Amino acid sequence: MKISIARRQVSLNSIVVGGLFFLVTGLIFFIYSVDFSPLILVALLLIYAKFLRKIEKLPSYLDLAILSAIAVVVSLLTTATFKISGYGIPVIGFVILITLLFDDLELSLLFSIFVAFLGASVDGGNFNVGMSLFAGSLAAAILSFRVRRRFQIIRAGILAGLVQFLVAFIIERDLSFFIASAMDLNLLKICFVNGALSAGIALTFLPIFEYVFKVVTNVSLLELSDFNHPLLRRLILEAPGTYQHSLVVANLSEAAAESIGSNSLLARVGAYYHDIGKMEKPNYFVENLIGYKDVHKDLKPSMSKLIIINHVKEGVDLAKKYRLNPKIIDFITQHHGRTLVYYFYHRAKELEPEAEHEEEYRYPGPRACNKEAAIVGLADTIEAQSRTLEEPTPSRIEEMVKDVVKKRFMEGELDESDLTLKDLEKITQSFIRVLNAIFHTRVNYPREEA
Repeated sequence: MKISIARRQVSLNSIVVGGLFFLVTGLIFFIYSVDFSPLILVALLLIYAKFLRKIEKLPSYLDLAILSAIAVVVSLLTTATFKISGYGIPVIGFVILITLLFDDLELSLLFSIFVAFLGASVDGGNFNVGMSLFAGSLAAAILSFRVRRRFQIIRAGILAGLVQFLVAFIIERDLSFFIASAMDLNLLKICFVNGALSAGIALTFLPIFEYVFKVVTNVSLLELSDFNHPLLRRLILEAPGTYQHSLVVANLSEAAAESIGSNSLLARVGAYYHDIGKMEKPNYFVENLIGYKDVHKDLKPSMSKLIIINHVKEGVDLAKKYRLNPKIIDFITQHHGRTLVYYFYHRAKELEPEAEHEEEYRYPGPRACNKEAAIVGLADTIEAQSRTLEEPTPSRIEEMVKDVVKKRFMEGELDESDLTLKDLEKITQSFIRVLNAIFHTRVNYPREEA
């Protein structure tokens, strides 16, 4: 019953937001005497995206309405106010933004169809304009999908502009009469400038849209992966053992994410920052105890548990202080989920066997809400347990990895991550492969005689 009520509330919210959007944009279209077909397309887009097909990183209804409204206003300003040809509507930049922000080609395709219809409509129902804008925006989406450098975005815009020109040239002219004319050169200039300028505009406004929609793009992730970032520099100096642990977790996570087609760069960067909270009390974590006394021997299990669990909260506080993106903070809060602080839980049971300790010794959560966070959580546990193997043979590594993945699955820690059983099998094999490479045997070299 609770689920059905929640769904009804979501539907009501979507109807209210959608109704307001259609009212405002409808008035704009009426003032400019423009065809209403794009509004119908927006309605179909919202229904398709939210009800008929679940897209993993889909923006909210309000975000969809905002993005659609921006496209409508920009198109009207381009054609009606500035009197620029419909071929000059910067839809390429709009679709590049959508692709970079939400990392989903299906959503980009939906918006490519929308902006193509929109461009055709505001240009007086010009079919040729719609087809060329669709071809250009679709090419832009494909070329900008998961790019990692700014130059690749500029290149995507320019090439998309050329694709737009090619389609417009073929449609505008008789196929049997390909002779360049002043009109063709002018069309080439419009499409080329549109592509290059659109990409530049997308790059300029990308940080603003990242902040508004609370997402992180690959361009920003590369900046966060720089080890000169103040937080990573502190981690290297103040908790070197945790830093080395995070590097291995990052390698495991990246390989696993690649194996299932998830965002491997997001998984890697999330792994770099997932344990930054340990910097506040580094000597209380085993990976940083080289040459030091084990301080937990003199503490009660309940006190040790508080220190260990608190590294999540301290990590979040540090991340907010250094203004990390909320998507990176998710890795800090979710990589342990609701799992037990196992070692101290068993110590507490030994001291007080009659007492109930299980809930008290669990991390506060939440559980991993996306594939990348779930992968980092698995990699974190597997890396830690791999260090306890006395003889890390391939068979022992495989058994250990499968046990960890199975336990997390049975405990329900992966229920909200959208990982399938097929994904888990691929992730398991990826972890085994990387760990075998890390713990590979070496030849015993003979010592040099003095």
